[in-house]
Amino acid sequence: ILNTITENILEYTGRFGSYQDQVEYILNAYSKEEAEPLFIIIHNLDGPMLRMEKTQKSLAQLASLPSVHLLASIDHINAPLILDSEKMSSYNALWYDATTFSPYTEETSYENSLLLNQSGALALSSLIHVFRSLTPNAKGIFLLLAKYQLDQKDNSNYAGLSFGDMYQRCRDSFLVNSDLTLRAQLTEFKDHKLIRVKKGVDGIENLLIPLDSSTLQDFISQEEQCC
Repeated sequence: ILNTITENILEYTGRFGSYQDQVEYILNAYSKEEAEPLFIIIHNLDGPMLRMEKTQKSLAQLASLPSVHLLASIDHINAPLILDSEKMSSYNALWYDATTFSPYTEETSYENSLLLNQSGALALSSLIHVFRSLTPNAKGIFLLLAKYQLDQKDNSNYAGLSFGDMYQRCRDSFLVNSDLTLRAQLTEFKDHKLIRVKKGVDGIENLLIPLDSSTLQDFISQEEQCC
């Protein structure tokens, strides 16, 4: 959410030392009188990916600004438990009970939908198209990262491969001869939206491919068969 705001809306191209720095940047931008209104729509504000304290705090901070408008739904009956008085005050929300008491037949009917499968197929097709335009060394670097990430699929705390570890692995595989070479290649990956680079609280850059494990596995399998 923060990356979408800073990169796609505010068109910020720099880097942030932490997620809080990124939040502060957004707060400053939308605190100005001339700021355009920002509308954020979130389905399932209490979902597993958004329950962390820092996530809720960041969203509440954004919602507290007059120029930021948050429209969100909650699903779990105990969702209000993740909102303390400070967050409730920041959200300053109008609550509407939209419970239908209907069974979840509509939601679960799409569980094995071909339409949902096509979204993964589309991502895979786009990745393959870009990947095959890369140089041999660039392909080797990306595959190295992809295979390592796939090996971590059962690690729920995996935040990405650090730049230092990535550089050492690429050196060992004779894919780069300096960290500058690797950084230049990673910049190309970022431009093509193939990877995300995020700094941890310790300042270390972590590299992550923004794809689910099954799509990544399909990609690796296809490329290995192709070669």
